[in-house]
Amino acid sequence: MAKVSLTGVRVLAVVHVVVAISLLPLTLVFGLPLAPLFALGPVWLVIVAYRLWRPTDQLAALLRRTHIVVAVVAALLCVYGVLALQAAERSAGAGGGLLGAFGLLPLTLGLVLGATAAASLWLARLVSRADDDGG
Repeated sequence: MAKVSLTGVRVLAVVHVVVAISLLPLTLVFGLPLAPLFALGPVWLVIVAYRLWRPTDQLAALLRRTHIVVAVVAALLCVYGVLALQAAERSAGAGGGLLGAFGLLPLTLGLVLGATAAASLWLARLVSRADDDGG
């Protein structure tokens, strides 16, 4: 990890904490009984942020494992958001449409999670390259 900037790693750690804090209120929106299950994602992001703040040799593997799953979830959220917006357009055409902008929530969430996953996967690649070059 000698060639990777510690400042960049710490910035990504702060981004993980910000994303986790912004996800926690959404866990209550989707139903109180499932909130403990949904809260596991933001809690794990805080754990990853801690591991980013104090990097170890296993950082690249942790980032890859975590953020491949996060990227899949982000893609599903984006698809769901687009489909919800299309359904809202059809509903508005038929005289409904009270919750027409609801699709923006999962779409935005998917884009934020996707950007975080992309940055983390890029960092994992840099870390694994630095490990390969150094050792």
